[in-house]
Amino acid sequence: MPYNTSLNKSHLISIIIPIYNGALFIKEAYRVIIKQQVPDFEILFIDNNSVDNSVGIINDILKNDSRVSLYKESVQGAASARNTGLKHAKGDFIYFFDVDDQLFENALNALLAVLLKNKDLDSVHGNMVKSNFRLKDAKINLIDTNVLTVNEPYYWGIRWMHYGKLSNTGCFLHRAFVFDKTGRFNPKLMLGEDAAFHVKLGMECSIGHLDKKVLLYYRHQDSTVSTQNKITAKEFTYWEPLIHEHLPYLLTHQVPLAFKKKVLLRVYGYIPKMLALTKGYTHRKQLKNKLVKDIKPLRIPWVLKPFISLIMLTGWMNLYKFYGYYILKYYMKYVLK
Repeated sequence: MPYNTSLNKSHLISIIIPIYNGALFIKEAYRVIIKQQVPDFEILFIDNNSVDNSVGIINDILKNDSRVSLYKESVQGAASARNTGLKHAKGDFIYFFDVDDQLFENALNALLAVLLKNKDLDSVHGNMVKSNFRLKDAKINLIDTNVLTVNEPYYWGIRWMHYGKLSNTGCFLHRAFVFDKTGRFNPKLMLGEDAAFHVKLGMECSIGHLDKKVLLYYRHQDSTVSTQNKITAKEFTYWEPLIHEHLPYLLTHQVPLAFKKKVLLRVYGYIPKMLALTKGYTHRKQLKNKLVKDIKPLRIPWVLKPFISLIMLTGWMNLYKFYGYYILKYYMKYVLK
């Protein structure tokens, strides 16, 4: 049975929408939010150095809707833009929306109803559908059960270390105080800032999952993630959130062994993979020195060090594959405790 979303009293949702050259999508994004029929909300557009007509379009909207506001963030990146939105948000609940995505019917009210009914939950997330088409043209077979699942502590943080299992930022509704627990988005990260935040969210907070379609993630050729994935191996892309968020968290908190293994598997797996992907001994040597410095005070274990050094010397991808399948797997299973 669907959740009852008839809300008895006002609960303000602050909807934060970062904008970077989003002129083609802004009006539609505004209509998508209005169509949700949330009883009490504010929309905070955060312009992040747009050079198209984004600001002009937003100004036209806010002339006719007092619930809409526009702020400027000059530091480039979604993390800084979202943090500016958090600074100005007045709501009891926080929702992040990317301007080119779309919401399924009744998505926000369904998420809000969960948090109103379950006072022990800090955040709730629903399901995402990825599509190359807009919502009206997309073929969607996913069926909603509207079942709420609450897992044991750390479950989501460990699961989301596998980024492929991570929900999009727009699938979540948070209580405003969540960011007092987790901190805000890391502005050092130009990519992967959302994944870094959600892993920490999963380690620090009580999270529910609602089996309901919430977000349609629109895959198009101009999106930042689509462009980056075409030109960069994932190890290079995800190294920054690994060393700036996951590894520091591991080194400063008491965590389950499963989380420790997830983080160290990436550290000790990414280093030789990046070396094998780098052409030229001099470049590989420089890269190895940088990566070793990045992970301090962590050190590469003695059992792994000779293989990583040999990969640096040769650049052999087959040696990396042997290392990953046999040596690293042995270390993770039998040595790491």
